[in-house]
Amino acid sequence: MATVFKRGGKSNRRGYWYISWWDADGYRRTKCSRTTDKATADRMAAKFEADAAARRSGVIDATLERFGIEARRPIPKHVAEYKAHLEARQNTTRHVTLTIAHIDAIIRQCEAQTIRGLTGAGVMKAIDTIRRAGNRKVKDEARRGTMSLRTCNAYLRSIKSFTRWLWIEKRCPDDLLVGLRGFNEETDRRHLRRELTADEIGCLLAVVEHFTTAMHNLPGPDRAMLYRLALGTGLRASELRSLTPESFNLDTEPATVSVAAAYSKRRREDSQPLRADLARLVRNWLADKPHGERLFVAMPDNTARMLRNDLEAARATWINEAKENAAERERREKSDFLRYRNAAGEVADFHCFRHAYVSAIVAGGASVKVAQELARHSTSRLTVDRYAHARLHDLHGALDALPDYDRRQEVSSEAGELRATGTDDATASPSEGAQRWAQRAQRGLSRNDAKPSEDSAITLALNETPGASQVEAPGELMRASANTGDKRRRSESNRRWRICNPLP
Repeated sequence: MATVFKRGGKSNRRGYWYISWWDADGYRRTKCSRTTDKATADRMAAKFEADAAARRSGVIDATLERFGIEARRPIPKHVAEYKAHLEARQNTTRHVTLTIAHIDAIIRQCEAQTIRGLTGAGVMKAIDTIRRAGNRKVKDEARRGTMSLRTCNAYLRSIKSFTRWLWIEKRCPDDLLVGLRGFNEETDRRHLRRELTADEIGCLLAVVEHFTTAMHNLPGPDRAMLYRLALGTGLRASELRSLTPESFNLDTEPATVSVAAAYSKRRREDSQPLRADLARLVRNWLADKPHGERLFVAMPDNTARMLRNDLEAARATWINEAKENAAERERREKSDFLRYRNAAGEVADFHCFRHAYVSAIVAGGASVKVAQELARHSTSRLTVDRYAHARLHDLHGALDALPDYDRRQEVSSEAGELRATGTDDATASPSEGAQRWAQRAQRGLSRNDAKPSEDSAITLALNETPGASQVEAPGELMRASANTGDKRRRSESNRRWRICNPLP
């Protein structure tokens, strides 16, 4: 039964009436009526009591009522609570900041006040507007252009993760954007990575080993080891930045390097094997490193700029090696060797070391599944689709199963010329087909010693015709069998020929 009463004290100076009632879940509720009229407070109490009874009896659906309450709330409150949810799930600060920025940008373009204002058509129009606006941080209008489809997909993933969270939290009856599909990024690729060749990597490491500059925060030997570890393990820049001397286990076979789950992209502890030669280099390099401290903590955030400067220094050294030969120097200056961006527009940033690692694994004979495990991808399709070099190596290896048609044509033509001149039997050695038939006949002799004369006649007939071709061998066998006067046995038949009449 609902009751109406007044509270004393400074908190109720205006004399508001309070209402107390039992809700549908059996909890005692108390609420201020915000009115000084007792009759009005009584009507409100009766309304609360009737609503609680309707909910208990099922007349009012509590779920639909919740949807209505959440739909009337301002959408910025939902976004703030979603941000707190992402932070509670231990996502990185960069991921949370970028996701919320994408969501806020789309909501502003849609002019949505509540979650009902987010529709599929409105979101796609908002993303298209953002794409056409381009990167406003770039002051040059000619370079501003439009955003890539990959960036548009990032906006779409952020807003779809928000609407899915609303549906999971029972804040809306369904996922508002479940029907939206991503853009085809292959039609608008802006940042194409290239794979450094073995010669380029060798020149780069040789120069970086003795090239120290204040711009990179790391001395030359440390940067060279950083590049070696990236090439030999496939670890990402953030994962390499977290390594300490304790991350390496060089006393096992094989030696390994481990990345803590807090720094791994897939949020689990990873251990990557090291080759024996790389493990020896790491052991010598760690001799004077302090324990418990990160090895590459001073690595700059802009790793692409660091590698670009190192590539320029290595390329200048490589070109100067041919200063005495003008023609060779001109050829080197025109080549793409050690260029950050080649003539095709492909760049060699820090992540290209990971591409080189995966591609080298597949090119060495490993399957895509093994490459997936070493690359620490969730699916092999991600390895194949994202790292096109690995897919090309794997497909090229499958081409080895194709026969050499030109060689077969040459052999066929040569055999035809010998048959036309009539010299094939006189000069040719026993054909492989005749030899196989003789071996089968010999096996038949060992299985059935009761009739040695038949098998001896077959073997003699084959040995007496050294020029018999593979096509003529079955005929010789059949004629030899006919001369014996007995029926052919099943083991003496040509297993590659289809015989209509069954053998006895």
